[in-house]
Amino acid sequence: MFQDILAGISMMFEPMTLILAFVGVALGTILGAIPGLTSTMGIALLLPITFTLSPVAAIVMLTAMYKGGLFGGSISAILFNAPGTSAAAATALDGHQLAKQGKAGKAIRMALIASASGDMFAAFVLIIMAGLIAKFALLFGPAEYTAVILFAFTMVLGVAEKSLMKGVLATAAGVLIATVGYDPITSIPRFEFGSMEMSGGFNIVPVLIGLLAISEVFLQIEMIFRGEKFDKLKSNDLGDSKITWKEVWSTRKIILNSAGIGTFIGSLPGLGPTIAAFLGYKSGKKFAKDPEKYGKGSIEGVAAPEAANSAVGSANLIPLISLGIPGDVEAALILGALIIQGITPGPQIFENNGPIIYGIYAGLIVAVLMNFIFNWYFIRGVSKIQNISVKVMIPIILVLCTAGAYGMDQRIFDVKIMFFFGVIGYLMLKFKIPTTALLIGFILGPIFERSVRQGLVLSGNDIMYFFKSPIALIFFFLTIFTIARHFYKDLKEKKNNINQNF
Repeated sequence: MFQDILAGISMMFEPMTLILAFVGVALGTILGAIPGLTSTMGIALLLPITFTLSPVAAIVMLTAMYKGGLFGGSISAILFNAPGTSAAAATALDGHQLAKQGKAGKAIRMALIASASGDMFAAFVLIIMAGLIAKFALLFGPAEYTAVILFAFTMVLGVAEKSLMKGVLATAAGVLIATVGYDPITSIPRFEFGSMEMSGGFNIVPVLIGLLAISEVFLQIEMIFRGEKFDKLKSNDLGDSKITWKEVWSTRKIILNSAGIGTFIGSLPGLGPTIAAFLGYKSGKKFAKDPEKYGKGSIEGVAAPEAANSAVGSANLIPLISLGIPGDVEAALILGALIIQGITPGPQIFENNGPIIYGIYAGLIVAVLMNFIFNWYFIRGVSKIQNISVKVMIPIILVLCTAGAYGMDQRIFDVKIMFFFGVIGYLMLKFKIPTTALLIGFILGPIFERSVRQGLVLSGNDIMYFFKSPIALIFFFLTIFTIARHFYKDLKEKKNNINQNF
């Protein structure tokens, strides 16, 4: 075993492998920072090239690109409220508010530190406990997934804040919109209204860009035409873009908690970094020193989702390497690269390909370090973008968003959907309805529906099937407890306000 570890490390530290890891991080960051152009597209394009590379170099390059893409999505989310990936949508909640306060550099650096910390945590968990966690993940069936997603819906309580009814209605609208397209069980088109394009449903990318980025652009355009002092990002001096050790240390509990959440979510096939990010964001509020700042520009609100979504980048390899089950799309592409190299993931992988797997493990750690070092200096140039006039940035953002929406499937229909949801997002902002709540419903709705219906099919429509699993019962209890706790705190605050008035 020790010889396999040394052989794997020597494979990782070959000059070509190190260069490819750096190239992967750089390309992933750039693709992730452009709304719509995700690292997944880059991995798919580079997959055929891996045939000419060594197994360790190929997998390390692809995983490095994925890690760079996860962080890259937060750059545009913080600067322009235009998440490069859906996983960065939660980061935009506090990150963009910090950018408006002239602290974009601080927010991006905090995101990078949390991202690297969460990723490194998950990488070590993968190395030490991959087999054990993978066996636990096998216990999750439709009942358990239903309970987990139901618990995830409680994120709306944190996003909606005082406008709970608006948040619930927005989430319900998101779930309803997600039902457009083919039925997940029968494959019968729903709510397509005779349109072939709508029969495939709405892609997450144009919906995300429309709700968060285009709606913000519309608001800025309205302010310009009214002659108001529009919301311009303030310029930073160097000191304001720095983050102190004290600030980083204050987020340690939040980062550790979110890293654990991301590792857990990443080890479960099919959930992905977006759900982990929102769960991390909601959970982080409990550890925040000043929860009232959440959603208004808190570095803790940036650290929580970033640590969670980046942890998924390593944790999704747990079921892949141990069981041969890809956790998400990116893991499926990496599985394809392993198969191209003649490697079959599963319980026997360490016996048959020990040195290669240890080389990949070493590569994960190197990729995290490269991602941190590259982006730490990359931030210096990127954060200066905020000094550009909003009047100049608006057309640039519109062009990038349009290219991103079109680039996914090369369909003009997606561009139309982007602007349609941009109008919806604009109206929601005007009426103070949380757009993130609609996005949560849109993302979680299909997973929840699929899990419920799979459970009903397996059980012969027996609703009690969902209450027979101890794991499911734990998550059902957590859901009820979270809701009850929220209403209890709300009633307590109202009672205290009444007493103060008297």
